[in-house]
Amino acid sequence: RSGRVIVQGVAPEAVWMECCDALQEVSLTFGEVELDCYKVGAYFSVCNALIEDSDIDLLDALMVAIMQGLGLAIDKAILYGTGVKMPTGVITAIADDEALAVTNLIKITGSPTGNELFSKIIEAAAAANSSYSRDEKLWIMNDKAYSKLMANAVSVNSNGQLVAGVNDRFPVVGGDIIVLNFVPDNNIITGYFDLYALLERKGITVATSEHVKFLDDKTVMRGKARMDGKPAIVGAFAGIGLGVDPSTTVDFAGES
Repeated sequence: RSGRVIVQGVAPEAVWMECCDALQEVSLTFGEVELDCYKVGAYFSVCNALIEDSDIDLLDALMVAIMQGLGLAIDKAILYGTGVKMPTGVITAIADDEALAVTNLIKITGSPTGNELFSKIIEAAAAANSSYSRDEKLWIMNDKAYSKLMANAVSVNSNGQLVAGVNDRFPVVGGDIIVLNFVPDNNIITGYFDLYALLERKGITVATSEHVKFLDDKTVMRGKARMDGKPAIVGAFAGIGLGVDPSTTVDFAGES
């Protein structure tokens, strides 16, 4: 059931020398992240009469909803997963590390606005170590936080038009902004997600069956996936709170 993902270390610096000198040997380390196998899934059970009488392709709509639900659960686990019967999230891993919980969970105090707000966010995000990454930072937040950034980046161009310096990418330092509304208000999660090890045992699959609920005259739609994941380099991520302490937990479906 367990598996391993190979993680490459920092690329070694080459050595300068005279043109006729022999080359010098360098070393490159590889690490392993051990992962388990967990399953995420859901199903709908729908009366066949509703399917037959619907003005839309109800089965197709429900299948799309199941796939969206699976994607939501996977995204949430990558960020906040507990590691118990699910992947370990980047924020969970930071919170569980005594040193990183101090350096990589940052609260921006006061009420900075405009350029000062962006400067403080960029400064806080520097806690995410890029040494092992070959990609750029991602910035993950909910719609309220995204709107707050847009409001603080509004300016007037030469034509007298209002323009926002935030357009799905973070100003100055770059990196895509991803809006996920389960992220708590005034929270920003940033880091290098090529350093998150996600092991897919079996990708997302969806299927329908009329047999399991045959006597009930219902059709069942099922979706599932088997996977596990955890940050390969925990220090490559950071959680930022805008006037609040960064949240370290969220609710998952099925929790009592």
